Amino acid sequence: MSKLLYRDVHTNEFSDAEIWDAIKNNDTEALVLIPMKLGFCHDNWKFTQEVSVVLSEHPDEYVRGNSMRGFVYTAMTHQKLEKNIVKPVLLRALKDPSEWVRCCAQEAIDDINRFLGWRIGTAKDTKEREKRFNGRRKNET
Repeated sequence: MSKLLYRDVHTNEFSDAEIWDAIKNNDTEALVLIPMKLGFCHDNWKFTQEVSVVLSEHPDEYVRGNSMRGFVYTAMTHQKLEKNIVKPVLLRALKDPSEWVRCCAQEAIDDINRFLGWRIGTAKDTKEREKRFNGRRKNET
């Protein structure tokens, strides 16, 4: 018989104080997982958002990338994020030197746009569609 036991993977195993301690002590091993675990499990979406914002500036690329996922899981779980805070972080991450972080940021933008009905990063596409539309209108006349 297997010795594996079912454990609820969607429980927050960190207290808020332990999370701030991990950030203060630069516990990279914990920080890689914290934003995603919080996004799924923490009752306070603002706390999760704040931690993800802080970790988006971390020197480790995997911590930064997973902080983007913290935003996604918070949006998915709570249907809430503050656009004026999260949008600049996501757009800045699109210019990160790490390809990993840039990919995580783009995926986060796509998912958050879908979950929250936002339109982050769509201005360029909209301008291109308008340009094509206006070009066709000129050709019709």
